[in-house]
Amino acid sequence: MNKINNQTLALTGVLQSATLVDQLASNGDCDTDCSTASLKSIVSSSVNVSEVFDSHAKLSIGMAALRIALGKQTKSIQTVVFYALSLINLEKKLMKNPALLDTITAEINALNKQEFFEITHSNSIARLGELYKTTLGKLNPRIMVKGEQLHLSNHRTANHIRALLLSGIRAVSLWKSQGGKTWHLIFNKRKILNAIDALDCVNG
Repeated sequence: MNKINNQTLALTGVLQSATLVDQLASNGDCDTDCSTASLKSIVSSSVNVSEVFDSHAKLSIGMAALRIALGKQTKSIQTVVFYALSLINLEKKLMKNPALLDTITAEINALNKQEFFEITHSNSIARLGELYKTTLGKLNPRIMVKGEQLHLSNHRTANHIRALLLSGIRAVSLWKSQGGKTWHLIFNKRKILNAIDALDCVNG
């Protein structure tokens, strides 16, 4: 894939994580297949975007959200866009904190070597959630997730939300590794939308 397609695929991962967080916070549940793809991206050691996100079908939520975000209906997913931009800013802060990055990398490597639980198991999600809480969750300004208090106060749901925020950071890192920059979201809208169409065709 060319650079714009790689950038778009990674950006789709960012929007997917943000959308799944919004689903969990609002409804207490989210799309299982897309959540699995996002969580698996955290423990992938590949720097190849198409290897990290090897199934475009499991990025369908992210692709749909990115298409809306770049179109005229952005206000309909304003919260999702806010989370996505917050993740981009948070990743920038992480890159300026080598010690914190080392801590996160070491824990993810340890998690990747475990043989007892799949990444989607509640124990793994709890571990990822705790990792986010004790590292990225300490950086200011913190990402304030909006939703129903019933779901936000549920320990299992809160862990899932934090784990997905971590997957969003992973996707931002991939996006930037492909030359992705925030101004592209304004000036490269048409190129990105065309890339989404191309990726949809590949998936089809």
